[in-house]
This record gives sequence, structure tokens and C-alpha cells, in this order.
Amino acid sequence: MTFITVFNQIAILSLMIIIGYGIKKFDVLNDQLNKGISGLVLKVTLPAMIIKSMQFEFSREVLMTSFKMILLSLLVHGLAIGISYIVYKYYKKDGPEGDVIQFILVFSNVGYMGYPVIYAIYGDMGVFYAALFNIPFNVLLWTIGVSIMTRNSRREKEDVNYLKLIFNPGIIAVVLGFGMFLLSIKIPYVIYETLHSVGEMTVPLSMLVIGAMLGEMPLKEVFNEKRLISVSIIRLLAIPLIAMLILWGMGFRGILLGVPVVIAGMPAAANTAVFATIYDTAPHFASKAVFVTTLLSMITIPLLSLLL
Repeated sequence: MTFITVFNQIAILSLMIIIGYGIKKFDVLNDQLNKGISGLVLKVTLPAMIIKSMQFEFSREVLMTSFKMILLSLLVHGLAIGISYIVYKYYKKDGPEGDVIQFILVFSNVGYMGYPVIYAIYGDMGVFYAALFNIPFNVLLWTIGVSIMTRNSRREKEDVNYLKLIFNPGIIAVVLGFGMFLLSIKIPYVIYETLHSVGEMTVPLSMLVIGAMLGEMPLKEVFNEKRLISVSIIRLLAIPLIAMLILWGMGFRGILLGVPVVIAGMPAAANTAVFATIYDTAPHFASKAVFVTTLLSMITIPLLSLLL
């Protein structure tokens, strides 16, 4: 795929985000409706996209690439964790806000941004590998992620069913889809087309949700946080570029290079604000962090695509 084609796809996603921003500002999309759409994406349309995208003929080559992708995920997340601890040493004096900064450096927005961008660049095969790449993310989120967010929390850890949270609809879809790939099970045409149609809603709905999220805060208030600009550069450029250099030096090319780098270059996970609210860890600052990284990613993602 040429850079112009990729740039056009990213431009389309950006315009969808702008539409989401506009409908939020004009109160066409309220908080309750936006929450409902978010749940629809994560519990219905995204799992449908994942299962449909894994409908490939079994081959040893794809299987081996799948295992490599999971290992690369562990490598890239390990890199992000290492960088986050280095940065945290500088910001730990800020207490809960320092915890938020470390969290956003480790966890990127795969669900709302990663999958749509990967789909725009690499199509179904990209989503196939991105779903496998995302498996370690869920485990790390509820282990290291919770540990980071509760380090300076003013609230006691809640009794959370971590097993239920780890095995969310997205992970269940990966297990089902990959299982059918391994067993060469073909979904009947009617079901496949249904999954295809429902899955196709993931991209526009995700972009509208992100746009609506950006519309929740005044721009002036957000950009008063100077720290978030430098941290965003680390999140959106430094981590993916270092990952790219390491993987390139290891001999990885094509989709094995592209998927890890693109996902590593996504903005802060939407879960940042959710976790910060649950554990009372600077939730307002966390919302600003998600906002700034998402806004700046509209510039950095096309740049990463050019380099790839």
C-alpha cells in the first residue's frame, strides 16, 4: 500500500473524529449515548470484526507468524514498561499524576484507535495479527496497570473479578476466531456476512466516540498541562521509533514490523481515564492525557505510516 493510500485512510479516520467532536459540541451525542456506543463497539462490533478477520485458510506460515506476533507484543510492551519506569523517576514527585503518566506510556489505545488504523492500512490480515498482538495487553493491564494506578491512590483496591475482566468479549473473539483458523472451520455465508456488516461499524463508531471524547474539554484548559506535550512525544513517537529500530535490526519487515510499530504509536488507552476514576488517581489529569495524546496522534500516525 502506498503512502498516499495510507494517508488518505488516516485522513478519513481524522474526519470521522472531527464529526464526532462536532456532534458532541452541538449536543447531538450526549454522555449516556456515547457510553452506550462505546459498549456497543467493545462488546459487539469489535468482536465481530475480529472473528470475521480470522477467517483464513490454515497454513503453517500464518501459524508461525502468529506466534512471532505474540512474542513481539511481549517485547514491545516490555520496552514500553522499561521506558515508563525511566520517565516515572522524573515525575514520581507529582504523586498520582506521575502514576497516570507512567500508565499512558505503557498502555496504548488498541480498541478504539489501533484496530481501525490497522484495518485501514493492512485490512483483515492486519486485524488478525493485531488481535493476537493484543493478548498480552489485557494481562498486563490488570496486573501492572492496576499496580501503577493504585500506587498512590487514595482509595482502597476494590474487589474486582480480574478473570472476568481479562476474558472480555474481545479476548473471547480472539480465542474463537483463532480456534476456527486452527481447525479450518469456515463460518456459513449468512453468518459471515452478518459479522462482516456488524464489524464494519467498528471504525466509524470508534472514531465518533473518540471525537466526542475530545469534545468534552476546552482546548485551552487541556494545553495548560505542559508535561503532557513532552509525555505525548514519548508515547506517540519515541516508543514506536525505538521499537521500529529494534525490530528492523532483528530483521523483521512487512506486517511483522508494521503492526507492532503502529500499535506502539497509538495514543493513551481510553482505559486510562476509567482506571483513574475507579482508583481516584488524578482522574481529571488522566482525561486530559487521553485527550492530548489522541489529538496529537492525528499528526503522528501518518508520520509513522510514512516511515513504514
